[in-house]
Amino acid sequence: MYRLVVSKQPEDPDRRKNKRSIAPMTVVIGNTPYAIGNWSCGGIKISNYYGVLQPTHKAKLRVLVPLAGPGAIFHAYGEVKRYEPDDLSLSMSFENLDRLASGTLNRYFLEQTAYNTTKMNELY
Repeated sequence: MYRLVVSKQPEDPDRRKNKRSIAPMTVVIGNTPYAIGNWSCGGIKISNYYGVLQPTHKAKLRVLVPLAGPGAIFHAYGEVKRYEPDDLSLSMSFENLDRLASGTLNRYFLEQTAYNTTKMNELY
């Protein structure tokens, strides 16, 4: 006799290993700039993507990060993981970010976290 064992999972488990941010950033693919809908140190989700990239395609990216003080730009390679035709979003993972790029993203993430925390405290 076989038994089916079903384990209970949370309703919507967040399987991402990196926290996501909606802080504004821009990515340039080829010569076309796109707004980044959300991002993490692992990848980006581009809003309103009208290009030719599809899942498994790879592309060279220029990411513009509006840090406090002078902004930053870094180059990276990304692989398309998903394209959603309903909302025209393209999700890409970063491939082998160097230390400077990772540090820039971490610094921006922390800046936005501190800014949002300060802003929330001002409201109360």
